[in-house]
Amino acid sequence: MVSCDHQRTTQPHHIKDSLAYDIESIKIIPSNDILELKSYHITSPFSCQNIDGIIAYNYRLHSLDLIDLYNHKEISSIPLQREGPDGIPGRVAGIFPLSKDSIWVYDGIYMYLLNSAGRVNEKITLEDRESLIINTNYAMNTAKFSYNPKRHSLLYLTRKDDFIVEEYDIKKRKIIKTYPLSYSIINPKGSLLYADMDAPNVNFVDNKIIYNYPYESTIYLLDMDSGKQLLIDAPSCYTSNKAQTCNANGYSIWERHRIENVHFYDIMYLPECKTYIRLHIGGIDFSEKESVQTLLDSRPIYMMAFDKDFNIMGESKLAGKRYSCFTGWCALKNSVLLFNENSLSDSISYETLNVDIISSIRGL
Repeated sequence: MVSCDHQRTTQPHHIKDSLAYDIESIKIIPSNDILELKSYHITSPFSCQNIDGIIAYNYRLHSLDLIDLYNHKEISSIPLQREGPDGIPGRVAGIFPLSKDSIWVYDGIYMYLLNSAGRVNEKITLEDRESLIINTNYAMNTAKFSYNPKRHSLLYLTRKDDFIVEEYDIKKRKIIKTYPLSYSIINPKGSLLYADMDAPNVNFVDNKIIYNYPYESTIYLLDMDSGKQLLIDAPSCYTSNKAQTCNANGYSIWERHRIENVHFYDIMYLPECKTYIRLHIGGIDFSEKESVQTLLDSRPIYMMAFDKDFNIMGESKLAGKRYSCFTGWCALKNSVLLFNENSLSDSISYETLNVDIISSIRGL
């Protein structure tokens, strides 16, 4: 770790396949009245009452699916309304559950506090909505929002010239504090140089904002109490540690760029084992003979682990042609869940919901 003056130190060298972990495969048979997805890209860990697993947005049904991984291995669902006093018209972009009867969601229009029946207990209009970045997009960025129960405030990323995290006091109905984020050290002016990889990935752990840019491997920490910023050098042994620049516009150009280049995802935290996890995807050669889906599902996925002080524990390549690169994963209390959905797999059953749980993550 070094201070934000951009002087950097190099972490001790780590080697390929330097992580050990246990994998448990779980199959969940859904009930007849639940039309579940085979992979969810907007998820949050959820442990409450008789459910120990995750809560996930089902965009096909416009519902929140509660997936119990351990107790009963079943799926229940909270249907969301589109209209009326409990209406949530937009597609859910973020979830933050406090309990089964207190679930925050954001749909790009309002912030809502829901109960277990999907009723809206609170509806908040955040200021300058057009500048908000609450997003989980495999090609762009993953910016989560958070709720601070002690301060009764919401934290989320915005862009107003620069990238800023705003803290919104729910009782006062106003922004009470802002936290400026640094631009990437390889892109200090924040120029649009890496196709649609523009905004940072953002997560919140205790009093820290942990963020990183999808196009490079450095990790950034901002202490919200002191304002001190730290940079962590976290190079991969497997891939390039920055994407190639892409100055041209156009969907097909950007699509090829994302297939050929690395993408570093958000930093996830496993609180029970005090471990941070970063997944990233390597680039592959583009071929016009293959479909975009085939190319995307061919991309390798890598996992790097860090201890509580962000020392690198190790890095490994995950099984190929098994997981979804469309952010098909979720951090749990002491493990990482990955959905088994990949169009190139010949061993995944689509009659059940299939996940792998990676736990006991340790360096070799």
